[in-house]
Amino acid sequence: MLNDYNVCMKKIIIVFLASGIFLYAHTLWIDDRFRLHQGHMNNHHADESRVDKKEISAIYCLKKSLISKQTYHTLAKKGCSVIFVQLQSHYYTKTPYGIKKIPKNSVKMPLKSWLSIESVKRLYRDEQKPFNQGLEVLLRNNFSEIKVGEKARLSIYFDGKPLKGAVVSNGHKTIGVSDSKGFVNVKIRHKGLQNLKASYTLKGDGVKCDEIIHTTTLNFEVKQ
Repeated sequence: MLNDYNVCMKKIIIVFLASGIFLYAHTLWIDDRFRLHQGHMNNHHADESRVDKKEISAIYCLKKSLISKQTYHTLAKKGCSVIFVQLQSHYYTKTPYGIKKIPKNSVKMPLKSWLSIESVKRLYRDEQKPFNQGLEVLLRNNFSEIKVGEKARLSIYFDGKPLKGAVVSNGHKTIGVSDSKGFVNVKIRHKGLQNLKASYTLKGDGVKCDEIIHTTTLNFEVKQ
């Protein structure tokens, strides 16, 4: 049974990578000052990598087991234990002339189209309460106790329920696929801010898009 499961997971990963999903997803992270960035995490020009506020759909703050919706103006004063940020969704269509940021039914000769739905979460304290907002990565062990070389035990959720078949990556390296309970383990390879990502694809309406690609990122800092 275990061999059959491993073969199945490998097939899912191969199909997923063949679709080119990760090529179009941004590297997202939230810094120590609650600011959202995209691009290369080692970029020293922080202002250049910041995400425009217009691209942010919603911000949620978890503090003392309570979840509240926030804005950038109120966020810094809240002292959140966890922040969850949802971005504006966008349609993309691949054509013989390149990728257009418009729905499939708005271009000629569409080859492939998708709706991109992205989010990112940053842990500042050890918390495991889910936000129940679409695709989400939960850390089941305390990040304050994790050392380099140890494993982060993850649970992948979709709208508050465990999700099977989500493809998980550590940085730009694909690690595996969540099991029937939504579980997957990821080995921590370096100190500092971690960038663990999960993606899951659903069928689109066939008119505006062929697929709906959910992508979410989990950030937390490893100091040991």
